[in-house]
Amino acid sequence: MWKRWLEYGPFFRTHLLGYPLYVVGSPGLLKPVLGDDSAFEFFVPGKTFTMLISDIRHMQVPEQHAVFRRRLGQALNPGALSRHVMAPLRVVLERHLDAWEAAGRVQLAEACAAASLDVALEVLTGVPLPHSEESRAEVRKLFRTALAGLYGVPLPWLPGTAIHSALRAQRRLMELLGPELDREVAALAGKMLEAEAATATTTSADAEAPMRMLEAQVAAALPFHRTAASGASPAASTTNGAGTNAAAGAAGAAAGLTLSKEQIFERALGVVIASDDTSKHLFFFAVAAAAMLPAVRAQLEEEQKQAMRKHGDELSYGVLNDMPYLDAVIKETIRVFPTAVGGFRRALKDVPVEGGHTIPAGSIVFYSTHLLNASDPALLPRSLAPESRKQQQQKGPAGAAAGGKGAAGAGQPDTGSQAGRRALSRALEGPTGLPAHLDYECRLEEAFRPERWLSDETRPRQFTGFGGGQHLCLGMHVAHAEARMLLALVVRRFDLRLEDPQLLRRVAYFPGPLPRKGADGLLLIPRRLEP
Repeated sequence: MWKRWLEYGPFFRTHLLGYPLYVVGSPGLLKPVLGDDSAFEFFVPGKTFTMLISDIRHMQVPEQHAVFRRRLGQALNPGALSRHVMAPLRVVLERHLDAWEAAGRVQLAEACAAASLDVALEVLTGVPLPHSEESRAEVRKLFRTALAGLYGVPLPWLPGTAIHSALRAQRRLMELLGPELDREVAALAGKMLEAEAATATTTSADAEAPMRMLEAQVAAALPFHRTAASGASPAASTTNGAGTNAAAGAAGAAAGLTLSKEQIFERALGVVIASDDTSKHLFFFAVAAAAMLPAVRAQLEEEQKQAMRKHGDELSYGVLNDMPYLDAVIKETIRVFPTAVGGFRRALKDVPVEGGHTIPAGSIVFYSTHLLNASDPALLPRSLAPESRKQQQQKGPAGAAAGGKGAAGAGQPDTGSQAGRRALSRALEGPTGLPAHLDYECRLEEAFRPERWLSDETRPRQFTGFGGGQHLCLGMHVAHAEARMLLALVVRRFDLRLEDPQLLRRVAYFPGPLPRKGADGLLLIPRRLEP
């Protein structure tokens, strides 16, 4: 992607996962893609996602999506996190760190994936889990199998494929969780309809009141998926094309909700997918960076000592917000190792965009967080290395003049021009061909600099780790809170040593942190940080 950007700029065509698509990699191009729902819609490449989550109207239909975002925002805003998430989050993370300490050594990717899945299941989804540890262990294994189905070939009828196993796991999860989920959803829907009947208006305070996740999911569904008997118009309860309304659970129908327990479960699975994919990635790279960079770890320890002197052992949402360096480390982790390399949208009509380009109707658009991070003008070199005398002679006077702002010695390159991008390319050092602020494989100390976030002068300007505009990720606050909590606890409890100091050169990104087998061994030396 970076080499294509250097050659063609922030707008070009390519192929990804078998799809021809347009790539956008500048704020101006990104604005209509994420900001105009009349021009672009939600899109997921491949068929496995919709095999697991068959009803995605709440992501594609603008009216439903607006209500969905508003209600989930009530479960994921700072008030809801403080009230419902932070205490159980710490319990789950401390339990995993106790296991890390008892083992003395973990495979970091596997350990972070286990912690992130438990956070998603036990803290975020609101899906009632079995009481016995044996049944909970089965639920974890089944969810992991279901998630793995997202990244395989779409052959659900073929035994042995990831999606075949995922759909079997999904059916078993419904056997284990479905009855209690159905009762819980029916009870929530009934309470909401009673409250709606008792009052004719909804106050702004009600619209912003913190909710639990399952409560928010039901509240988001009710305006569009209720039976005719509950006062909804027939248009509000249309079939989704897969016949799922016909299979609506009896309890849900009695309460006036036409979504079946399978559909509610699919939406809960969507929460697990979003949370787990983000958190396991963020946990892994934040801990790895702290282990590999002694100076970063020392500053984290000093800030934790200050926090402990000020707040004691407390790690509430407010206390975590009083740790600017920890926050900077997490933001830098997301910038250097983005939890999402980008996202997809589909054009609903011909859309003119910046630079005189047009994205034709029906085209798939990919917005690249990697390109936005790489080309951030706040992070690119302030000046270019002078060209050699031989290069200048080869170009001649006309070539030098054509370079414009990108010419040698003219300051920061004009990356809007091909000449400026080529001048930038010549100035970049190292075998990866990446600018220093992203070259973590060869120049980690230069790439990973949390202090850049502590000043307005050095703060990145094109940070899109969680999307943007009206499609800014609703889980941004909870992802930050989870990662800050984990890293604060790790720093307070352990000294860290990676068995392979070159770990980050041996990690693939997709579909999550995939280190070379055995390369991510982490030794944990227990010690308690004193204020």
